[in-house]
Amino acid sequence: MRKSILVTGGTKGIGYAIARRFAREGFEVFITGRRESFPEFNYVKADVRDYDALERAVNLVVERAGGIDVLVANAGLAYVAPIKDTPLEKWREVVDVNLTGVFHTVKAALPHMREGGHIFVMGSIASVRAFPGWALYCATKFGVYGFAQALGEEVKGRLKVTTIMPGAVDTDLWDGLAYVPKKEKMMRPEDVAEAVWNAYNSRAWVRDLLILPPEGIV
Repeated sequence: MRKSILVTGGTKGIGYAIARRFAREGFEVFITGRRESFPEFNYVKADVRDYDALERAVNLVVERAGGIDVLVANAGLAYVAPIKDTPLEKWREVVDVNLTGVFHTVKAALPHMREGGHIFVMGSIASVRAFPGWALYCATKFGVYGFAQALGEEVKGRLKVTTIMPGAVDTDLWDGLAYVPKKEKMMRPEDVAEAVWNAYNSRAWVRDLLILPPEGIV
């Protein structure tokens, strides 16, 4: 039986690059997103804020693949503004997607993870380092890191859990933000996908996967 991977937010950026990288290795790939349809892989429309929608996505994987070998809780968004200028509704939106969405994803999938499987959660360099104007994003990504650490302790010996912590990557996360580093200095989504594959393929348990552009944090 082919191994399976489920990637949330897998229609673009890092999630899409990870999906393609595992597909190259023969995995049956399932992705979620908020588009009405997507032409590649096994696609399920699902917003990570909607637990029932994620359960439907997981049930599709189980129906077609028998279980989940790799889970990538990738869906997320960014918002940049000083704390005093951050609207309450924006706080709730980003927390619901970046943090609660990870909880929803893992909770729905965990009972169906195969022994020896691997869970990746999408953190950031902002999981371990604070940046002015990024308080909301940092709060969610610090939270994701703590969640993944605790999850790893709960499932160790049966599953591996890795926090992916990239620096600047050239994706549409930067669209509309006031500050954007020079894109030629950023990593590509494929750089992160390759690092994720190597972590999965390692005999060792890579718990923290810090991935930076060649010149460091940009």
